[in-house]
Amino acid sequence: MIEPTTEQRNALNAMLTEVALVQFLTIRDKIDAKGYIAASATAVNRQGGRRRHQCHIDQVLAGGEMVYDTILVDTLPSGESLLKAFDACRESRAAAVTDAYVLAVKPSRSMALKAVRHLGFLSPLAGRLVGTTTARPVPENGNWNPNTGPVPKTIELLRQDDQSRPFYMMNLNKYYATARYQDGEDISGEKAYARYGNRIAPYLISVGGYPDLMGEVIGILAGDETSPLHDDWSEFAMVYYPSRQNFLRMMTNSPTKGIHHRDAGLERAVLMPSSDWPST
Repeated sequence: MIEPTTEQRNALNAMLTEVALVQFLTIRDKIDAKGYIAASATAVNRQGGRRRHQCHIDQVLAGGEMVYDTILVDTLPSGESLLKAFDACRESRAAAVTDAYVLAVKPSRSMALKAVRHLGFLSPLAGRLVGTTTARPVPENGNWNPNTGPVPKTIELLRQDDQSRPFYMMNLNKYYATARYQDGEDISGEKAYARYGNRIAPYLISVGGYPDLMGEVIGILAGDETSPLHDDWSEFAMVYYPSRQNFLRMMTNSPTKGIHHRDAGLERAVLMPSSDWPST
């Protein structure tokens, strides 16, 4: 399914604030795909929005096998403008795409997130302070959860890719309604995961990374339960890293004491390292 239902349209038409359109696409033909990518960016611009990301999915680091190979992320001023931009490219999308899973996301306006983007100049000092100057080996006997994070097999695939070029890590998170702490602490899964986020933030800064766009998933525009991505997602994010080596430095040196907050809060996650499509 690559077009929204009436119910999905009605929900989006009611939205009067900024919304992000996130498209996970399976491309039929690369030439037609370039046409759709260009046409959809033009349609977004005409509706007063802008393209934030057009990426090729390099692999799936966590979440299992996926059929999708491309991610497009646009921000638009309202749900109505989003639908108009999406509808304007129906024919070119049908020619280029065999499958799609499309989400509507309410972008975060957090000033703290914006601040992280401008702290890259601190990364050399921060790297020395938190110990992320080099990547460590990944232990094979670690407590790996394939539903919420990378496992040794996918990490090794990441190592085999070009270690020097910038990329974006696409994150989809689904939180438990109530956190799964062993002591029974009664807080939401989202708040538990926020504790993990607070602990990991200095490590992200230390390698020059930052959340470029993130926000609450508020609806599905296209796709259904047959999609391997289908779920009641809580949050979407595109996180920038200067290189895969930088990401590995962060991941292999992150504080193990904070992982229990992630596991308590997070029910399912999908991670997709993704590289920019050529602009022409």
